[in-house]
Amino acid sequence: MPKYNISINALAIQGAQRLTSKTGKDCLVIDLDASRIQRHQNGKLYLNLEMSENRDGEDQYGNSHRVAEPTTKDERAAKIQLPILGNAKTFYFPSESQGQPVRQTTTAAPRKVATAAVVDEDSSEIPW
Repeated sequence: MPKYNISINALAIQGAQRLTSKTGKDCLVIDLDASRIQRHQNGKLYLNLEMSENRDGEDQYGNSHRVAEPTTKDERAAKIQLPILGNAKTFYFPSESQGQPVRQTTTAAPRKVATAAVVDEDSSEIPW
């Protein structure tokens, strides 16, 4: 089963700003349009993102997918393209109970999952 390592640029989200608090800490403030945020019954706020496979396969950094905000029907009709927020890499685990993940490229024609040899000095520790 593939797993994805996703990295996004939070400042690329529409309405995002980096501010410094009175105590000197960096803060991320996102002034979202009401149509971009979904309020759940439990009071939590959700921002939907979409992840899609790159058309040309992996890029030069091994990223196989892109992450962006989904466009609305009106934005698609107006051909507005939202910025790409980040990328994702695909990893395959030979077995959930053993080993480190093995990154597999998406540009190879036949998909073969390689296995990773694990040398563990102390088998009582969890590998991650």
